[in-house]
Amino acid sequence: MAALTSTKRALRKEIKEILKNISSEERKKESVNVFKKLCQLKQYQNSKRISLYLSTKDEIDTLPILKHILDMGKEAFVPQYHGKIMEMVKLRSMEDYETLPLTKWNIKQPSITENQENALETGGLDLVILPGVAFTVNGEVKFRQSQKKD
Repeated sequence: MAALTSTKRALRKEIKEILKNISSEERKKESVNVFKKLCQLKQYQNSKRISLYLSTKDEIDTLPILKHILDMGKEAFVPQYHGKIMEMVKLRSMEDYETLPLTKWNIKQPSITENQENALETGGLDLVILPGVAFTVNGEVKFRQSQKKD
């Protein structure tokens, strides 16, 4: 198990370095491609309550997705961390987004002092959009922990 953990750690580091070196033009192009593919998915089209991560400069730009969710009259929820606890809290508008404070990791996040709707307490989520580091060509997670057999 230690060898697998070490291999995963090395692969993540390698992939993160590759991603960091992608040009801003290529990142914009891929962000548009991801947005278009997402909009074509029935799961996205049929979802009313969607959780979305707020991207960093090294990730696919999720701001157009957030705008689209709100423009389509869907409900948008974003992560809010309290130490190790994560909640999905509602953003009502782009104005809500614009006023979000930055964390120490330079990521916008709702303040824990504000009382906002938590999706997990008010009806759940239909779709969760989250970042990943490395996948196979078919979109599968590259490494999976083997399950114990009874």
